Amino acid sequence: MLKNCLTGLDELFVEDSDIPVGSVVLITGIEGSLKSSFVFSLVSNYLAGSNRHAVYATMEETEESCLRNMKSIGVKKMENMHIFDYRDMRHEFKDVVPDMIKITEDMINFYKNKYPDITVFAFDSLNVLYSVMPPENLRTIMYYFFSLLRDKGLTSFLILETSSREKHSPIWIGDSMERPEFFLADGVIELGMLETKENVKRYIQIRKMRAANHSMRKYQLVVEKDGIHVFGSVY
Repeated sequence: MLKNCLTGLDELFVEDSDIPVGSVVLITGIEGSLKSSFVFSLVSNYLAGSNRHAVYATMEETEESCLRNMKSIGVKKMENMHIFDYRDMRHEFKDVVPDMIKITEDMINFYKNKYPDITVFAFDSLNVLYSVMPPENLRTIMYYFFSLLRDKGLTSFLILETSSREKHSPIWIGDSMERPEFFLADGVIELGMLETKENVKRYIQIRKMRAANHSMRKYQLVVEKDGIHVFGSVY
């Protein structure tokens, strides 16, 4: 179960509930809230000791940079986690606007053909994807992307950075507003920071999870020598 892959994460779920298999889950939060580290750690621990495989696709970092950052906070990469960093794609399409959804679909098909036991997909991040996508028909494009991930039988974690001021506000496109990913996603897990006069606490909160019973409380998210842990309520 995914909820058992990080110490304390099971406290956010009620009884036998878990992140449902095949869900598309947004991991949202401001900068520095451990979004990438949380996803990487969760997926890598999920793969430990199993024959399953996963793909971690990053548009923001190179594979080397990603691994270096994870190692610095005690997060280990399992051999059956495959990192795709889009580096060659960026060079190939530097003078044109690429169809990143099609490229991502082809990449998933490649890995699934090579490793039929791929069950988990992680994508870092939607912000970068939006920056290279035409703004027209964003809702339709994202509906196709989310449906694609479900049709492939993948449990997917899509990272989306939000600002503290605009946490769940719409994206403005011309004269209209769009925030399609929050409506289309099966789950939304928010990571954030609470500031007091004494210190700053990172937290995790499940804001939405279809077909699962879960707490709505904020829990502490802490980095220790052996990686990321979830502790009791921040209040």
